Amino acid sequence: MPETEQRSINSGKRMIAVIGAGIIGISIAWRLARSGERVLLIDPLAPGSATSFGNAGHIASEQIFPLASPETMLAAPRLLFGRNSPMHIRPGYAHRIAPWLLKFAWASRPSAYRRGIEALLSLQRKSLESMRALCADAGLSELLRTQGHLVVAESEKSLPALDAKRLALARHGIEAVPLAPEEAVARAPFLKRGIAGALLLPRTGHVLNPHSLCTGLHQRYSEAGGQTLRARIERIEILDNGGGDGGFVLWHEAGQIKADKLVLAAGAWSAPLARQLGHAVPLDTERGYHVTAEGAPNLGGIAVESHERRIIVTPMDCGLRITGIVEFGGLDLPPNPRRHEDLKRHLRELAPEMELGNLSEWMGFRPSLPDMLPVIGHPPANPNAIFAFGHQHLGLTLSAITADIVSALVAGRTPPVDLRPFRPDRF
Repeated sequence: MPETEQRSINSGKRMIAVIGAGIIGISIAWRLARSGERVLLIDPLAPGSATSFGNAGHIASEQIFPLASPETMLAAPRLLFGRNSPMHIRPGYAHRIAPWLLKFAWASRPSAYRRGIEALLSLQRKSLESMRALCADAGLSELLRTQGHLVVAESEKSLPALDAKRLALARHGIEAVPLAPEEAVARAPFLKRGIAGALLLPRTGHVLNPHSLCTGLHQRYSEAGGQTLRARIERIEILDNGGGDGGFVLWHEAGQIKADKLVLAAGAWSAPLARQLGHAVPLDTERGYHVTAEGAPNLGGIAVESHERRIIVTPMDCGLRITGIVEFGGLDLPPNPRRHEDLKRHLRELAPEMELGNLSEWMGFRPSLPDMLPVIGHPPANPNAIFAFGHQHLGLTLSAITADIVSALVAGRTPPVDLRPFRPDRF
């Protein structure tokens, strides 16, 4: 960064540094800059080019049931170690994730699971409304589709489970409408014929291109006066002004930046920096895979979730994308080619009549905590820092409501959600 730019960032009114330029960090930075704050967005990569680049695009406002659950624990050996499982632990990583899994098991107790549902529900009640507002304020509403999505059963044997899902959602005020097979196919033209039944969840949606949403928000952020630094923060020095309310010096490979307030939204890379701010947060990584059929025609329609396969297919402006297979393997192991082949097989079987064209592959890192709840709020050790990470596979879904929460905290207002379930020191 040029010296003159460095001086401009570190002079004048207070400066807020946002570490992490994924969808969470960009949404927060845009909201803060739009409200008149002086903001510096910091990331070693281009905005939206890491985990936020390749997600399913699904605004999954119906997902209120944490993966940490009694049901998951009953199926844990098959789910975590089965070769064809949609959720798998890489053999070379099992010993490293063992402490995380113990906390996951503790969070799966019935009482903790019920608290987890209520916590996620408190965020999800506002997630779609917040996303609509975020896109509208940024002039990006054309990227957002809110016609809902389908959950389909391909086998008659799965229909009782599908109805049980409908009833479970209804108990928490989430609408799910049964559809006949022909009604489902009419709403999702790429879907194969011959399914057994479906649910329409009308209060969900998807974006046409997650990366375009990120880059569009970053453009609006820049237009609002926000600045961006391409750098990896290696060390955080906490300044002490004698009253426990000092700022920070952020050290990177080319120098340092001073900030009055700090928002840590670095996703799967947040744990080392959180530790420097006084909290050893048990963050690990769900490695998510996608395949995008870049040559598939844009038939419109809504996203389709397969009940049996545990995957989701989303129509986008870049093609037809299938995601859903995850594994625990940390940040360093290479992608598992078997996972991409599984996704290609699922895509061909779900859309057998479609000309798919070129199939691109991707893997990204979803930041996950053992109780499957994000960390949002001030760390008790420092009131000038705000944590906003650990959204697992709900980063896009919860990005706008998280930005609303962080904006309120920065402004000293009461946040729109009770943050006690998401406090950084809950572990």
